[in-house]
Amino acid sequence: MIDARDRGQSKLTVISCRESIDPDQLSADIIAGAADLVAPSQRQRLFRVFQRELRAARLGRALREAVGTAASYREQLKTFMAGSADAIAHVQEGVVLDANPAWTQLFGRDDMTTLLGTPIMDLFATESHASLKGALVACTQGRWPTDPLRCTGVDINNSQLSLELNLEQAQFEGEPCVRISIAPTTRDDGPLLKELREAVNRDPATGLFTRKYLIERLEDALAQPLKGGLRGLAIIRPDAFGNVVETVGSRASELVIQGMADILKDHVQPSDVYGRFGGTLFAVLLPRGNTRDMQAWSESFCRKVGAKLFELSDKSLSVTCTVGLATIDESEPSLDLVISQAMEACQDGRSRGGDQVAVSSANQATTEIEDNDRLWVPRIKQALIDQRFRLAPQPIASLAGSAEGIYDVLVRMIDEQGDDILPGQFMPAAERNQLVKNIDRWVLGATVGWCRDQSVNRAFVRLSQPTVTDDTLVRWLLEQIEGAGIGPDRLVLQVPEIVADRHLKATRDMAEELRSLGFGFAIEHFGVGSRPMQVLNHVPMEFLKIDGSLMQGMAREPHLQAKLGGLVSDAREKGIATIAERVEDANTMAVLWQLGVEYIQGYQVQEPEVVLAEDPPAP
Repeated sequence: MIDARDRGQSKLTVISCRESIDPDQLSADIIAGAADLVAPSQRQRLFRVFQRELRAARLGRALREAVGTAASYREQLKTFMAGSADAIAHVQEGVVLDANPAWTQLFGRDDMTTLLGTPIMDLFATESHASLKGALVACTQGRWPTDPLRCTGVDINNSQLSLELNLEQAQFEGEPCVRISIAPTTRDDGPLLKELREAVNRDPATGLFTRKYLIERLEDALAQPLKGGLRGLAIIRPDAFGNVVETVGSRASELVIQGMADILKDHVQPSDVYGRFGGTLFAVLLPRGNTRDMQAWSESFCRKVGAKLFELSDKSLSVTCTVGLATIDESEPSLDLVISQAMEACQDGRSRGGDQVAVSSANQATTEIEDNDRLWVPRIKQALIDQRFRLAPQPIASLAGSAEGIYDVLVRMIDEQGDDILPGQFMPAAERNQLVKNIDRWVLGATVGWCRDQSVNRAFVRLSQPTVTDDTLVRWLLEQIEGAGIGPDRLVLQVPEIVADRHLKATRDMAEELRSLGFGFAIEHFGVGSRPMQVLNHVPMEFLKIDGSLMQGMAREPHLQAKLGGLVSDAREKGIATIAERVEDANTMAVLWQLGVEYIQGYQVQEPEVVLAEDPPAP
């Protein structure tokens, strides 16, 4: 029977059956090919052997099917990768496991085998390493969103490639890995008219929008209401460009403009509108959280331009640039006005030697403050009387995926027509006219009611300087949470670093009292003050919110990454969790992951959403 089975290559199990079980006979039968020896008189043993072999046969069949399926999957994967127009590579622990022909061709390699086993970082510029490392870790943990990651690749000839990477979890030969795919750059397959229109709207030298089309795009953008923060216009101009023309000639000097355009393309955020404004000028519309963010972005751009060595035929040179900044008045946005202000600021900066960011004097002037206050003060008072304020919570996301229901509470004032008014428009007047404490009390009371009615785990509420120095706040706040029946741990009170620094004792005393009662406490906009470590060392806090201006260009700025990493390390030593403010793109999020930041907030997570908060407790 065993010979017949073996000749037919059958998977049948043979069990020898005899009157009695003899050890020598058992050994002989197993050598002959039997699975075991049983005797009818030993029913319990017979049953156990049959049960064991039946289970083994089933497991064997399942294993063969799984192996066959895996082999089929591998074959299908190879076929898919070989035929895919996308460049695809599988990466595990930072090492390339597999790559398709499109990937090898993209990076200028002759053979896939030259890539296998090499570090993935060898294929990308140093400035992209931090964001790529963070994205790979996040994807491995299943925490990477669907957003593409913008990186600079390097081919075998050291030419740089501007790439968008899509990352997803995958398996390679049964082991978990990350699949990186890069879609090919394709031409517009639309009608010829569409192609011609696109060509007309693009500057042929830089690929940026032309002046005429850029102005149209800027007008369209300003016609849309701002969802939060501020908007500003940056006018960029290289310094002493006449000397560049004299040194290398007119034709070669255009390569400098092209190089600056390439830096600009890598430096902007998805929501920015930018283009060539004519001659040597560039213009960028910057939607940002505040003026610090705009200045930080502009300073980062100036550094990138100054650090680049332009190779022009047989000559090498470096240039600097000046950025003129002007903030848009959202109550009455005027493109002509903001262009004029930004141009004037740029000229002022150039007259002071260039290589700097110059802010429009119109944004720094105080001549209109009194008129502005006369307009806003009665409107704010009436809005408080009419309960025309609304909460606008913005989610705070955990990079570890361990927490939900955490929000940063923002506020909107509703005008007489029912439209939202952003804090940047009414809060300066409120602060100058002792109304901000009333607004703080309204927000706190409304937040308590919101936490009572909704599934909110933690709500971050900011306090202004008058509230920080108000001795009656804590007692009033205890009355509100007791009346609502919620725990104090659901509220996290946050104070800006600059306020904490100026009123260190009051901030420390308030933080100690709040934390002793079970409230959370945080310092926000951290890292931009003159004495950040003094605040960190003296104020007891649960959270440290790192200012959004440090996120501007951080994904490509090693010195900003080092500064941020130091802040995170200092906070971690004190058991303080870190939150990055105003995170607007996937690359920044990836670097933050790599640096160990625990939480993020910003438009990369979700924009604020206005919620109703009717009839909050009276201040």
